[in-house]
Amino acid sequence: MAGTRALILPILWLLAAPSLSAEVRDYRRPDREWARGPVRWLMSEDEEKQFKGLKTDEARAAFVKEFWEKRDPTPGTPLNEFEVIFWKKVEEADKTLKPIAGIGSLTDMGRVYLLLGPPTKSDKDTRGRNVWTFEPNEVTGIKEPLALTFASGTSAPLLLDRKILEKYVASHPETRGIGWRIPAPPPAEEIAQAPAAPARDPAEDLTPESRRQIPILEDLLSKGAGPGQVPAQAVYDYYAAADGTTLTVITVEIPRDAAHGGGDTALFPFARLVPAAGGQPVNVTGDLPFVPAADVPPGSYVYQARRNLAPGSYRIGLIVEDRVIRGQMGSLVQTIEVPDFSGKEFGLSSIALLAKFTSIQAGLGPDDDKPSAGPYVLGSFRLVPRAVPSLLRNETLAFYYQVYNPAPDPASGRPSLEVTYTFHIKDDAGSWRRFGKPIVQAKQGQVELYAVDAKDLIYPNQKMPAAYRLEIAVADKVSGKSIQRELAFSIN
Repeated sequence: MAGTRALILPILWLLAAPSLSAEVRDYRRPDREWARGPVRWLMSEDEEKQFKGLKTDEARAAFVKEFWEKRDPTPGTPLNEFEVIFWKKVEEADKTLKPIAGIGSLTDMGRVYLLLGPPTKSDKDTRGRNVWTFEPNEVTGIKEPLALTFASGTSAPLLLDRKILEKYVASHPETRGIGWRIPAPPPAEEIAQAPAAPARDPAEDLTPESRRQIPILEDLLSKGAGPGQVPAQAVYDYYAAADGTTLTVITVEIPRDAAHGGGDTALFPFARLVPAAGGQPVNVTGDLPFVPAADVPPGSYVYQARRNLAPGSYRIGLIVEDRVIRGQMGSLVQTIEVPDFSGKEFGLSSIALLAKFTSIQAGLGPDDDKPSAGPYVLGSFRLVPRAVPSLLRNETLAFYYQVYNPAPDPASGRPSLEVTYTFHIKDDAGSWRRFGKPIVQAKQGQVELYAVDAKDLIYPNQKMPAAYRLEIAVADKVSGKSIQRELAFSIN
């Protein structure tokens, strides 16, 4: 019930808010210029002809009154919900769709936005043209998949699929307000939400193998350093969990040649986390504390373990045993800060740089029977992170993150996010310069998996290896809040 209320309240606020910009007030004035404003996208041919034949402002005012009454979903009540939401969308279009000359709501993109609402996805095709995709949605009224392409224009993008739009609108009069109904908020499970990790409190492993490993880890943490015969790197990713803890994903990457040809079973990681504020240490020990990935980056083996941790600072000791050459091992001692996602603030998970990713129908992990619970699985994706942020030029740069607590858009009940990716490359003088134009995308979901071929980030005759920095900006267009993150990597 609380989740449903969160979706309904912004709609009620919108319907109660009478303030409109000066431009919107001009559009609403029932004079001879009225039909040249954004209402043109709602008018039928008959309505256009009728309005053009009117001679006085009194006649035009009567026409406008009847025009909106035909589009009122609740006749007899003081408020016309369709009219209020329409003018709110006009404000949003004017604010976000800014042509070189003119007004955003009067552009082709403005027309599509006012009729169909925000797209489910905004991308570019191979020719660099904008493509807006609309998926079926009971809230927005979209009943069948629809893709519309825009080409660059003199002052604003031009709709190439004009006939497709006109055919769709003609067969769906509710897009113009005829038969429109107040949108009900979608069920929570239908919203593209970030999957909350299940609460897990595994019992302490008291097997002989665990009892053998714990003293080794205690000794490593007391000394602050240990053997380094097996080179290893670790990366930590953090996600919101259902019980208010933080799902902490520990991924270890080890060069393949460290296994002496013995495969991933020749290397055996285990770890211990000690909270800085005191309390019970968390042991990642036992017979198989870290699960090896079946599909791995070239030249490496990857292992992963997960624990639900209370937010705060931890000191972690990690050992990798060489099971081919007895007594040889590698070690890491690090301090990590586990973030707190239990509040209601707009936020992001960590940004996971990926070696491999696949989409799966049932998100079942190898050690659990519940979605989002097993190593490498989050929601409907199987993800293998990289601990070493280095790609070959024939690989794919891919990363994953989750967005938490975005405000629902009043018109659709879904998040309205704008994501901007800006790449930078380090030049020979050691300075950073921007690589290409920023990539701006509209998103309605709370889960993002982005991928681009590494070769597309390389200049002709580029000296390799090359260092890169990716700036990630996620803006909540409803609340006005935004968050920025950076991701560093290299291409060899």
